[in-house]
Amino acid sequence: MNDNKHTFLLTSLCLCLLFLSHVPVQAQISEHDIKLQELLVDANREKLIGNYDNAIALLKEILKKDNRNDAVSYELSRVYEAVGDDEKAIKAIQDAIEWAPDNSWYYKFEANLYQKMNRNKEAAEAYRQVARLEPEDPANYYRWAYFLVLANDINAALKVYDSLEKKIGLNEEIIRRKHALYVGIGDQKKAARELERLVEAYPSDTDYRLLLAEYYSQSGEGEKAMAEYREILKIDPAHPKALMAMAGKPEQASDDIAYLQSLEPAFRNVAVDINLKIGKLMPFITKVADSGDRPLADAALALSGIIEQAHPYDPKGFSASGDLLYYSGRRLEALKKYRKTLELDDTVFLVWEQVMHIYNDEKDYGNLLGFSERAMDFFPNQAIAYYFFGLAANELGKSKEALPILQQGLLVAGNNGPLKMDIQEQLGLAFDRLGQPEQSIRAFEAALELNPKSPDVLSNYALVLAERKENLEKARQMAEQATSTIPGQPRYLDAYGWVLYRMKRYKDARQQLEKAVAAGGNADARILEHYGDVLFQLNEPEQAVQYWKQALELGNASGLLEKKIADRKLYE
Repeated sequence: MNDNKHTFLLTSLCLCLLFLSHVPVQAQISEHDIKLQELLVDANREKLIGNYDNAIALLKEILKKDNRNDAVSYELSRVYEAVGDDEKAIKAIQDAIEWAPDNSWYYKFEANLYQKMNRNKEAAEAYRQVARLEPEDPANYYRWAYFLVLANDINAALKVYDSLEKKIGLNEEIIRRKHALYVGIGDQKKAARELERLVEAYPSDTDYRLLLAEYYSQSGEGEKAMAEYREILKIDPAHPKALMAMAGKPEQASDDIAYLQSLEPAFRNVAVDINLKIGKLMPFITKVADSGDRPLADAALALSGIIEQAHPYDPKGFSASGDLLYYSGRRLEALKKYRKTLELDDTVFLVWEQVMHIYNDEKDYGNLLGFSERAMDFFPNQAIAYYFFGLAANELGKSKEALPILQQGLLVAGNNGPLKMDIQEQLGLAFDRLGQPEQSIRAFEAALELNPKSPDVLSNYALVLAERKENLEKARQMAEQATSTIPGQPRYLDAYGWVLYRMKRYKDARQQLEKAVAAGGNADARILEHYGDVLFQLNEPEQAVQYWKQALELGNASGLLEKKIADRKLYE
C-alpha cells in the first residue's frame, strides 16, 4: 500500500469516527448513517486529490441530512480555506463552534483564519475561548496577548499577562514581554519596574541585573546603571560586560584622551569580549576620521594595540589600528595593519578597498595593479576593484589591458553614478592612449553627464585636448573650472598650465605651473617636465634642464625627456 492510500484511509477513518460520535447509540447503525459515512469518505477523497468543488458539494449534502454535525462543518471550513474563500470558511467554523462550543480546536482554527484576514481583534477573542477551555497551557495566553498587541489593545494584553502570572507565578518570559510592551508605549517607569521585579526575585542572577543595568543606561539613568554594574561585580568580579561598563569615570567624559586611557585595564582583560572593546573604540575612530586628530588617534591606537595583543587571531583589532593610522595621515603604517587584517580574514571587502586607496594615494601603481586584480577574483561584483585596475594599468602605460576591465567594471557598477563617472574618465584616458580619439571624447562626455562639475574629469579631459591641440578654448574653460573648484591642487594647476602652454600663453602657463610645483608638484615627474618645457619657451634653458633632470629622477615622464636633457633642446 503506498503512502497516499495509507494517508487517505487514516484520514477517512478519523472522519468516520468523528461522524459516528454524532450518531445516537443504537443496536445497529442505520442505512441512513451508513450512507452519510460513505458521503464523508467520498468528500475526503475528493479533497485529497484536489477536487475541492466536489468535496464542498458532498459535505453540504451531508449537512442537509445532518444539519448540526460540527465535525463536518469544521471539515467544510478547511476546504473553503484551501480554495481561498475565507468568508465562507469563517461561517462554516462558526457553525461548528455553535454546535460544539467546548471544542478548543475549532477556536484555534478560527483564530488562524482571522489572523490570515488581519482581523486580530476577532483572533484574540478566539484565543480567549481557547484559554478558557485549556487554562493550564501558557501558550494559549501568549497567543491571546499576541493578537491583542496586533490589534493595538496593549492594556488588554498586559492584563492577559497579569492573569497568566497569577496562575503560574513570576516568570522571566512574562516579565520580558510586559517590559517590551511598556517600552513600546513609552512608560519607562513601569518598564524598569518589571526588570526590577526579576532582580528582586533572583538577586544573585547577574544576567537579570545586566538587563536592568543596560535598560537604565539606555533610559539615561546612568547612576542607577552604575549601581547595578557594581552589584554585578560584587557577585562576579570578573564579569566582562560589567568591567567594560565601569571602565572610565563619568567626569572624564569631556576629556576623550583621559577616558581612553582609563579603559586600558578592561581592554587588557582577555575575558572581555572583543566586540565590546571595538564598540567602545568606534566613536573615537569616527572622530579621528572626521578630524584627523593625531593625539586622539594615538590614544585610541594604544587601545587597539592592546586588542591586538589580547586577541591576536581576531582581525578586528588590526583593522581598527589600520583605520586610526589611515585617518590620521599615516598611510604606510596603516597598510601594514590592513595587510595583517587580510591575513587573518580576507572576506571583508572594505579592508581590500582601503588597501587599494593607499596604493593609489602613494602612486604605487605596480602593487595597485596586482592587488586590484586579486580583489576582482575574490569580489567579482565590486566595481571599484575594476576601476582601480584600470587606473593602475593606465598609469603604467598598459591601456590595452585597462580597456576591457574598465568596460566590464562599467557594467558591474550598475546604478552607482559616482563610480561610473570615475570609470568613464579612465576609459577616456585609455581610448586616448590607444589612439581612439572619438571613443575617448565620448567617454569623457559620458563622465561629465554624470557630474558636469567633477574637477578630476574636467582637468583630465582638458589635458587630453591640450595634447591633441584640439578645442583649446574648451580645454581652457574646463581646466580653469577645475582649479576654481579645488584651488591649490597640483594636478589641476598643471592641466590649466599645460592648456595655456598649448595656446602659446607661456607667461600665464608659467604662473599656473609655478603654483603647481609649490603646492607639491615637485614630487610629480609630469608637472616638473611641463614646467621645464615652459621655462625653455621663455628662454631659460638652464632652468629648464634642471627641472627636466628632476623629472627624470622621479620617473614616469615622457619618452622624449632623456633626449631633451642630452640635447638641451625642446622636443614635442
